[in-house]
Amino acid sequence: MARRGFAAPAQRFALLAAVQVALVLLALGYGCQMASARRVTAEQRLAAAINSTAKAKRPVVVTITEDIVLTRSLPLILGPIVIKGGCGRRKCVVDGAGKYGIFQAYALPPLCSVTIENLILRNAAQGAVYSKCDLKLRRVDFTKNKGASAAAVGNGQASWHIEDCLFEKNSASGAGGALYVSAAGRGRVVRTTFRSNRAGQEGGAVYIYGQMTGSYVFDRVTLDSNTAGKSGGGLFVVGTASGAPKVFVSGCKFSKNVATGGPGGALALSASLDARICHTSIAWARNAAKGGKGNDVALLDGNYHPQMTVSFCPRKPSGLSLFVTRVPKLPIVSQNCRVCALPQ
Repeated sequence: MARRGFAAPAQRFALLAAVQVALVLLALGYGCQMASARRVTAEQRLAAAINSTAKAKRPVVVTITEDIVLTRSLPLILGPIVIKGGCGRRKCVVDGAGKYGIFQAYALPPLCSVTIENLILRNAAQGAVYSKCDLKLRRVDFTKNKGASAAAVGNGQASWHIEDCLFEKNSASGAGGALYVSAAGRGRVVRTTFRSNRAGQEGGAVYIYGQMTGSYVFDRVTLDSNTAGKSGGGLFVVGTASGAPKVFVSGCKFSKNVATGGPGGALALSASLDARICHTSIAWARNAAKGGKGNDVALLDGNYHPQMTVSFCPRKPSGLSLFVTRVPKLPIVSQNCRVCALPQ
């Protein structure tokens, strides 16, 4: 009994001493170093998975289970990959530390595809995601990325699908504060919010350089408080001289977007396009353009063949502030359209 009575205080003393040592180490910064080491390990695992895409015939699947702050650039994605967050009820964070881009994919479809799910991508320099591969984004938050568009889909036949995402407080020195697209594949944005993004040129939130074979769908998308240094405070889409890409804007909301240097406070469409604006809230929503030229919508540079065609479905919004460039071949504006079906 005496031994048991002596052992209990000794154990308590040892435990107290261990706690005190741990507190001292934490105060000296070793706790932070150990946490950093864990993050580097997670970063290394992610880098190894990305490296393995170069020879992959099937998608490499990597699950991120803790937050990562990058200490160096990740390798290029050269094949199919699925990157998922696995942090339980919250989204895992991949942070560019204000120094690095995050995911860059430079192979070409169909050999390469990139799917990113359930993550927060933030503080990237020169963009968080750049892809020449087919790109799918689901439940991804892009916040405070700077330098280039938060997400960009590059040249080639790449397609893109963005669903249930958030783009907030991103900025680009060029066009497309949050999203920049110059690919020929089909694209779709669904149930996604673009808020408080800024571009030095066109497209405060989104810039699309449309290709002749492309179709671009914005389905139940919110564009709020975005700013462009030129035209298209929320969304800017430019077509080509050789064809008319199709643009569908359906069930969307544009509010408080600003084009500080040109027309189209909320939306600007340029060159040859076949656009349908369906059941969309855009008028009387405090959008603003330089000189009041199309505070809501601007149709620019329509002197092409075929001409730009814009249809409002089921009707042109009451009080819409619309600006049209004065050219010999004016855009064809159709009202009271009854066909609002979106392509599959």
